[in-house]
Amino acid sequence: MPGYLCTGVATNIGFLPKESRAYSEGIHYRAQGASATYAKVNNPHAIGSSAHDAWDAGWDLAHAAATTTITASDAPCVAVPTNTILA
Repeated sequence: MPGYLCTGVATNIGFLPKESRAYSEGIHYRAQGASATYAKVNNPHAIGSSAHDAWDAGWDLAHAAATTTITASDAPCVAVPTNTILA
């Protein structure tokens, strides 16, 4: 679907490999443990960049799934972790 290719944020560009990777990294980073330990402020990308926004979107997706798991339909274009995410 154009505009949502693995980034978690709307864009006008269909192929964004850096942003797609950042989105996946954000999901997997938050899924490692509790949000106090794996905080959103630890985003490694430059503030204001599209990769920063994509990483945040991935982190937010995983955070919303706290105490459960992420399903493939939640993020259909990235490999999702299968563990239960801690609150």
